[in-house]
Amino acid sequence: MDLDFIQVKERDTRKIIKEMSENLTTIIITAISVIFGAGGWKFYEFLIRSKREKQKETKSEQNIYRDDLMARVERLEKDKNDQTEELMKVKVEAAGLKIKVEFLERELDRIKSR
Repeated sequence: MDLDFIQVKERDTRKIIKEMSENLTTIIITAISVIFGAGGWKFYEFLIRSKREKQKETKSEQNIYRDDLMARVERLEKDKNDQTEELMKVKVEAAGLKIKVEFLERELDRIKSR
């Protein structure tokens, strides 16, 4: 009796393992079909496009920032050049005034000495 019981249990266990094996095979095939099927490819394509669009947006923002920096540098260089020219004019005028002051001081000394 115990031997028959063990044999029945063993057969039941084999059936269960066989059924589980078949179920597992079905699950694996289904998973592979989903992953590599048309729907899976569309999903992966969507992910790749989304990633590419984010990269384009980031690159676009960087280009806008770069263009803004270039415009600012150009404007600052122009302002610097304008200010340098103004400074040169002021230096020339100051030198002219210095010469006039020296001439007037000599003239004043000459007039005082008479």
